[in-house]
Amino acid sequence: MKEQNHFERLGVGADTNGPAVRIAYFKLAKLYHPDTIPPGAPPEMEKLKADIFAYIGEAHRTLADEKSRAAYIEELKSGGNKEAEVDVVAILKSEELFRKAGVYLKGRKFAEAVKLLDEAIQLNDQEAEFYAWRGYARFFTFEDKKAGFNEAYKDIQLCLKKNDKVAAGHYFLGVIAKLCGDMSGALKHFQKTVELQPNHIEAQRELRMAAQKK
Repeated sequence: MKEQNHFERLGVGADTNGPAVRIAYFKLAKLYHPDTIPPGAPPEMEKLKADIFAYIGEAHRTLADEKSRAAYIEELKSGGNKEAEVDVVAILKSEELFRKAGVYLKGRKFAEAVKLLDEAIQLNDQEAEFYAWRGYARFFTFEDKKAGFNEAYKDIQLCLKKNDKVAAGHYFLGVIAKLCGDMSGALKHFQKTVELQPNHIEAQRELRMAAQKK
């Protein structure tokens, strides 16, 4: 896998679109995520799965976004298939911090979540979704909703600039808009969320609730 290009790593063709790339990635991630290692497995298996997970993660980040995928295809055509070394340890550590931040968010420990997401971004600043979650957490650290919105918006827009297909970014904008009294804007973001991720339960619920009120 180390010698393969990103398309080969995910087992997709160069004409594959973003949603198909994500599907291929999630299938592989279920198999190779380090958390899937059985108890008592040898250290060699742990390292192998960590390496593979890092490689498919890098492939997903590059190919899921249309602009970066097009640029990568041009790079391959020009013979520039020289993969940058993937920092496996940093990527795995950032993912672990991201998961912990999610737990803190559910527990409404927003400042703690922001701190963990800051650390995750320092380790892996190419993961667009980290910025969306940090922006969402930041919103709740402000008593002034307007100030909170401005800070959250910066981060979430940074996420969507890196990858506008991140459903969480659109959903968080919807929640924040709703909390700020902009129901029309909120519904647009919830609708966009469902377009990107049809099985997004929370966004579906928000749209149903809004329809029932009409």
